[in-house]
Amino acid sequence: MATTGYGGMCYDGCLTGMTSTEKYSLYNRIRLKLGAPIMGVELTDDQIEVCICESIEYLSDFINQWTLENKMSQMLGLPNDIDFTLKYVSNNFNFERTFATAFSEINEGAQNSIRPLKTTSITLTAGTQDYYIPAGQDITTIMWFTPNFINLFGLDPFSQGNIAYTEFGASFAGYSLYSVMPVFDTLLTAQSAQVRNKVRASEYSYRLTGGPNGTKRLTLYPIPTAAGSAGNVYPQVSGFLTPGTLFYNYYDTVGYGAGNDQLSGNTANPLGLGNTGNTQGNGLVSGPADAGLYNLTYTELNDWAKNWVKKYAQANAKELLGLGIRGKFSGNLPIPGKELTLNSSELIEKGRADMEFFRTEIKERLEKLNYKAIAEMNTAIQDSVNKTLTYSPMGLFIG
Repeated sequence: MATTGYGGMCYDGCLTGMTSTEKYSLYNRIRLKLGAPIMGVELTDDQIEVCICESIEYLSDFINQWTLENKMSQMLGLPNDIDFTLKYVSNNFNFERTFATAFSEINEGAQNSIRPLKTTSITLTAGTQDYYIPAGQDITTIMWFTPNFINLFGLDPFSQGNIAYTEFGASFAGYSLYSVMPVFDTLLTAQSAQVRNKVRASEYSYRLTGGPNGTKRLTLYPIPTAAGSAGNVYPQVSGFLTPGTLFYNYYDTVGYGAGNDQLSGNTANPLGLGNTGNTQGNGLVSGPADAGLYNLTYTELNDWAKNWVKKYAQANAKELLGLGIRGKFSGNLPIPGKELTLNSSELIEKGRADMEFFRTEIKERLEKLNYKAIAEMNTAIQDSVNKTLTYSPMGLFIG
């Protein structure tokens, strides 16, 4: 924590590791650039240190923004107590895989999903169309559908039990069987039967809507006519009975109940619904606000960064000298018999212009060094190399 006070150094850790000689050299440099010793520079060591620390904070902010723009997807889902400052984060593609997992879970094909696919059933009741699915379940498949029409009338064309052998050769369901049955003909027959049934009759279908208290209401079409047991109210129709049990597949809803600590951003309440404790979050990076990025110290900077800090601190000190010191009495210092006009407005204007210049400079420089720009630059270099090699003579091949 920073120690403040006019009598001592305003210390907030930004100059940690610097020796007294290094501090004196840096402070002296700023005073000399502002006109000392020819002109008086009315800045204390505390004020100069504040200017340097603000410069380091500005640089840290730019560096951290660059880190977030380039590495946010790699940091998502990692523990938020990791210090990512000046750390390389490998390209793990966790962010992209979370989308791939979500899409594949819909089709029950998520090989890297940490949620087990579960199956349960609903016992149907004759004449009841609406059923309620408990809360906390992500439904993937409801097994209420018209049987596959490639299996007409319950007969399997590829089953030996349905094939009879006579003196005229093999036959199927009383009809002659070709030696080689074309698969395409079978598929067209099944599709034709399916379309006829959809137009002239009806198919099994359902509608899934929201229910009370987080449940889901499942509406079945047609209405179940039998539950598969004796004494049903609805008689069996055309030799068929509606299945008495409906199965469906689901995943436990992420973050529901006790939550899921293995994923990022599922719930802000890891102890479950109704938790009254003060603990929030699941300890994983969910966005820019909880990624571990901190302000740098002067000794952590390389020479390029230190040079920027020195120039920005000088511009900052120039504004402070004009605004906070020589700007007293609006820059007009009353003395006996006359009035002395100081250069406060000039210092303020020049200091602010210099700071804006240096901020623009660092922003443009970092934009040229983001991952996308680096990849495009490397691509351009490789394309140029390949183009150059096309003009190079080929060596003689000796077999």
